[in-house]
Amino acid sequence: MFKNKVYAAINIGGLAIGLTAFVLLILFVNHETSYDKWSPDLKNIYQLREYHDYSTPDNQPHWMQVNDSRMAALVRDKIPQFKYVTRIDQDWGDGFSVKLANADPAIVDHFRDTDSLFFKVFPYQFLQGDRFTAINKPNTIVLKQSLAVKLFGTVKVLNKTIKLLMWRDDPGTLMTITGVVADVNMPESVKFNAIIHTGNIDKDPEQINNFRHCEIYASASGKIDITQVNRTLHKIYVDYKKASFVKRKITYADYYKNGKKPGLKIIPLQKVYATPSFDVSWVDRIKPIVAISIFLLLVSVINFVNLATAQSVQRAKEVGVKKVLGAYKKQLVTQFLLESALQTLAALFICIILVEVLLPVFSNHFDVKLSFWRSEQLLNISFQLLGLFVLITFMAGFYPAWILSKYNPVKVLKGNYESGFKGIAMRNGLVVLQFIIAVTLIIGIGVMYQQTNFVANKDLGFNRDKLVNISTYYRDGDLIGERIKKITGVKYVATTTQLMGNTFNVPSEITYNNQEHSVNTVTVTMDALPALGVQVLSGRIFSLEYKKDTVNTAVLNETAAKLLGKNLVGKQFKEGENSFQIVGVIKDYNNEGFDKAVLPTVYRVTHLGGMASTNNLLVRFDSDNYKPALMAVEAEWKKIYPDFPMIYTSVEDAFQKSMEATHKQMQIIVLFSVISVVLSLLGLFALSTFMAKRRTKEIAIRKILGASNLEIINMLNRSFLILVILANLISWPIAFIITKKWLGGFAYRIDMPFWPFAIATITSVIIAVFTVSLQARKAAVNNPVDALKYE
Repeated sequence: MFKNKVYAAINIGGLAIGLTAFVLLILFVNHETSYDKWSPDLKNIYQLREYHDYSTPDNQPHWMQVNDSRMAALVRDKIPQFKYVTRIDQDWGDGFSVKLANADPAIVDHFRDTDSLFFKVFPYQFLQGDRFTAINKPNTIVLKQSLAVKLFGTVKVLNKTIKLLMWRDDPGTLMTITGVVADVNMPESVKFNAIIHTGNIDKDPEQINNFRHCEIYASASGKIDITQVNRTLHKIYVDYKKASFVKRKITYADYYKNGKKPGLKIIPLQKVYATPSFDVSWVDRIKPIVAISIFLLLVSVINFVNLATAQSVQRAKEVGVKKVLGAYKKQLVTQFLLESALQTLAALFICIILVEVLLPVFSNHFDVKLSFWRSEQLLNISFQLLGLFVLITFMAGFYPAWILSKYNPVKVLKGNYESGFKGIAMRNGLVVLQFIIAVTLIIGIGVMYQQTNFVANKDLGFNRDKLVNISTYYRDGDLIGERIKKITGVKYVATTTQLMGNTFNVPSEITYNNQEHSVNTVTVTMDALPALGVQVLSGRIFSLEYKKDTVNTAVLNETAAKLLGKNLVGKQFKEGENSFQIVGVIKDYNNEGFDKAVLPTVYRVTHLGGMASTNNLLVRFDSDNYKPALMAVEAEWKKIYPDFPMIYTSVEDAFQKSMEATHKQMQIIVLFSVISVVLSLLGLFALSTFMAKRRTKEIAIRKILGASNLEIINMLNRSFLILVILANLISWPIAFIITKKWLGGFAYRIDMPFWPFAIATITSVIIAVFTVSLQARKAAVNNPVDALKYE
């Protein structure tokens, strides 16, 4: 290592980089697989999932975590294996307002309303209060340790009261603190800062047509057969549905049509996080990162092999002398494996330092809290690193050790090295593999850049500038709305359920020309479409000039218009018993991420046929510098709602947040790709050095016979260019398949571009020529007499 400092540094540095990427990945995977493992009792807890389309982003049924609250009683009464069943309200909105005696109100999120059985199901450790009785009475609250310290500076808060406001007009409810639970040191899928028991969730709706949706969890007395329980659940669910349809005066066949089907099942709590209802799971999310991390490690190992075999000329005589002195092949293999182990150990040491330095940035990038030395899984991580160390030592060290130990001592000591240079095909193959990885990653960067650029500059169908969304419900005539309208600089005040950052879809069936169509229905205020700045394709949008707009008119989006036919303005459709006249068609506008297609949507001002509740108060300003006007809005809000702070976000920020995952994915792929290309360069440097040394005598003879330096450089470049072009030919179809699949995750995407493929090829050829030429020139300018004397 000290004799060949440059090789050793490249070897150890390359391995350290590859290992760092892999160790960061291991830490992330360990974190994601550690959800809901903070207590052994959690193995007997199960989440109930119902198959329905209520509040789904695409209006299609999914196995939902949020279910009809009546299912809790159904499970409790019909499945004897479950000891306790608890209901937890959804984590609504942006938080509750917490008011302490003389302090200003503060918004705190993750307050969850539950029934009295929550802590009988979930075994949290109580620092204050009693687990089994803490939330038996209404208007009681149990705080997490961190929130108790944040609000009061101590966990000794039993019997203290806090005033809780759930919405802006809420007069507030005094909650008595009956317990403090310890923060768990591992991630959990049921997130909360406080558990409240208002008593509201204890009762199911009395009317069969009304629904309360919540999460339902059940704890079993011991191990259960999930398959058998799910069969029983499905049967009792179907029987329940049939009985409820009789009371609701609808038929089972009418309800379950167009692909709908009944379904109720349980899944273990520890699988909840890994199987979200309709979002992409963490496993799918990190697949590209896993692949790139493995590639980086592979490239590092390839470098190790190539650099080790590149030194074989220097090691040949050493091996020959040792063999003559009686060394066995086994002893030589052990020697070279130990050398490999030492370099891997040094790389691992540097890797751990790099991990500690990069961990905060990596944690922030993936929005998780990762730790190495303070991790609860440090022992597990240590064993994983030990396994990785052994694997890398054998992967990187075995082939060079096997090649070097096979040298024929007689031939080597005579000066005939050729028999020691078998396995050139193997080394060439490794270089090709390196360049396949590098070229594929460069193509991936190009395609991702074009898609991201396309999405960032895509016409959303509405104007997101100067648009702010206040998180509160709003209807025409509300006091806050009337006050805001009078503020200088405010152009429109409105509401809609279809707004980027907070979309709520309401599926419905409409009849047009005696044909039924599934659409999304949105109830808006009169100024909502002008406030959004939508583009009118035909007809008009809602206006105060037309009184019938508040009675029975509707506007369709482009997708809905294509569904129904042509020349729709003036035509009528029916929704249930109600008739609506189509007054206009607007261009589709994106209100969710670009991975989801715009739904066929019907907009209406009237409440006829039902009202979609919303938590969006939309304010459009008439100037780019709207901060003074926004401050005036906040001042008005504080006057009317002093105990509930105003929560708002700009629609531009909501759009950027929807793009965040794509941007982060691109950033990490760019970073890893650059590292991969650099490591590939090192690999090429190793092989070109090896080839130049191997052909020292040939180069000397060619020079004596009149070959110029340029001719020798071209000769050495030619063989490498063939390898690089071969790597490109292999990587093109691989990159095409991978990037096409990635693009398939977007509802709106570019056609597969050609230029990333061309740029990747040109870049790889230039890199190869430049790297090899440096080594070739060094060999070409040497004095041929010295070379022949050396041989």
